[in-house]
Amino acid sequence: MMKTLKDLTPEIKAKIPKYKDLCTKDLYSGVEYKNYDKQTTVDYIEKIYEIAKNRKPVVIVAKDPIEYKQFFLKLQEENTLELVNEMFKLKNSKSYSSSKKNKSEFQNLNLKLNEILNSEVNTNKNIEIKSHFLFLCSIYQRASLTWYKFIQDEFKIEHSNKEILDWLYERANNNILKCYFTVGFVLVLRVPERIRRNDVGFHSTKKPAIEWTRYKMYYINGRKISNDIFFKTLNSELTFNEFLKIDNEDVKAGIITMIKENQGNEGLMKFLNAEIVDEKEIKHSSGHVETLRLWKTKDKFSFLNDVNGNMNQPYTWLEETCPSTGSVFLIDSSGHFDNVIDAAKFHRPNFVPSDMDYDFKKFNN
Repeated sequence: MMKTLKDLTPEIKAKIPKYKDLCTKDLYSGVEYKNYDKQTTVDYIEKIYEIAKNRKPVVIVAKDPIEYKQFFLKLQEENTLELVNEMFKLKNSKSYSSSKKNKSEFQNLNLKLNEILNSEVNTNKNIEIKSHFLFLCSIYQRASLTWYKFIQDEFKIEHSNKEILDWLYERANNNILKCYFTVGFVLVLRVPERIRRNDVGFHSTKKPAIEWTRYKMYYINGRKISNDIFFKTLNSELTFNEFLKIDNEDVKAGIITMIKENQGNEGLMKFLNAEIVDEKEIKHSSGHVETLRLWKTKDKFSFLNDVNGNMNQPYTWLEETCPSTGSVFLIDSSGHFDNVIDAAKFHRPNFVPSDMDYDFKKFNN
């Protein structure tokens, strides 16, 4: 009998958090990275190749993005590829599994390969990289396998691929971030040593959101921000003029979020040399509650004009918070506004009548 959402009982739904926790708890905390077992990674990739009816590849693992790039460049060199090809043939020989001699020879070749991969290479070299991506061999596969496992077990669904799904799910947390695939070898990048996030996505206003010892990435509410901007903001070195020159609204929103989380509204007003001239809480009919603020700089600037063409105006922003991401946006506005609702209505699409209430409505399909 086919299952539908009507079969999703409250009892079954209540089990979802447990599945999610098993999927990501050790990943975010770094326990998975710390307890790394390469054989689990090798077994998983070999299984994927077996399902695809391909021979077993040589699995090469990089501990961070710096090593991943270094290994990739080395794997373009002829002498490295010849060695990998020799290992590939040996690994797939009929006598390999039963021959101690062959296994010993493979280990010796592997040691030689590691020496080559870790030797000096020009990491500034430009090289065209084709993106090879397989969902079943990435950090995202644990999410899809978890949902399939949840549906299979909790809805008690029998199917022909149950054995394969169970095998893959049991090894889903296999320390694989992404892979570069070829017929003869697979280059694997391990998951980060630490991941920080909120309900929206990767997020940290004080530390790297994605972190390896030698490589770090910074995100605010799921949006990537450059190392330079992150540290200049964190160390209060970003100037107001530099902020104004940034044309990416997501980056500007990230800066505002960092300042507000680390220094509060007082710190934000100091950075902008601005003040809140109007603030209102809106309770939308959709159920969403929103606080709108209208900010203006204390100084006026001779080169600024408002929407009516009047010169010598202050910088003015409408502050809105995205209900889905939590990102705080300061939208460039007109200096003639003193009422935040009027400013909010002005920034709506042109086809929305100005006399219509500022309201998010809930529509039933």
